[in-house]
Amino acid sequence: MRRTLYSRKFVIYSLMILGFVMLESPMILVANQVEPMIMNIPFFLLWNLGWWALITILFLVAYVTDWGSSRVSSSLRKA
Repeated sequence: MRRTLYSRKFVIYSLMILGFVMLESPMILVANQVEPMIMNIPFFLLWNLGWWALITILFLVAYVTDWGSSRVSSSLRKA
């Protein structure tokens, strides 16, 4: 149980960091193109919306799975 909790947290944290890096680093300059239009929408807009959607879904999954719950720190309350 405890191992799956930590591995789930690690995956969620890693994907969140990846999403933030892809949105805030110089990698965004790679996507800063208008020409490849997908469904008549510029690639840059889809790049931003895609990463934003991924991060939003990850925060929702983290909230639903209660990844910041007090169950982990219950031993601290006893002290």
